[in-house]
Amino acid sequence: MIQINVQPNVPDVLCDVNQIKQVLVNLMKNAIEAMPEGGALRIRIQEDKAKDVRIEIADEGIGIPKHVIERLGEPFYTTKESGTGLGLTVCFKIIQAHGGVLSLSSIPGQGAVAEIRLPSQDKQS
Repeated sequence: MIQINVQPNVPDVLCDVNQIKQVLVNLMKNAIEAMPEGGALRIRIQEDKAKDVRIEIADEGIGIPKHVIERLGEPFYTTKESGTGLGLTVCFKIIQAHGGVLSLSSIPGQGAVAEIRLPSQDKQS
């Protein structure tokens, strides 16, 4: 199940649409793969108090241990059997290049959350 919640009147973000799409697809794919028994994938988009656009991708999967979260984004670090360890590295770099921040949090056994914060067009004006 996919649940999408978009706050009304979220401001625009100046970005390379294809790069941001690549980030979102990668994060959603990781979330889906973390739920081998199924579960909800929740996507929430809203403006925060700092006028940033906040995109949250949450799953109900197996979660990520703290020692693994600390290493995610390192080039060639992977927990997947057939992974390259470059997917999240590229995601972090794309978001950083857009003036934003990508952070990951998790409670093992309860799921994980990827949070993207990007400066809104209103904030950049």
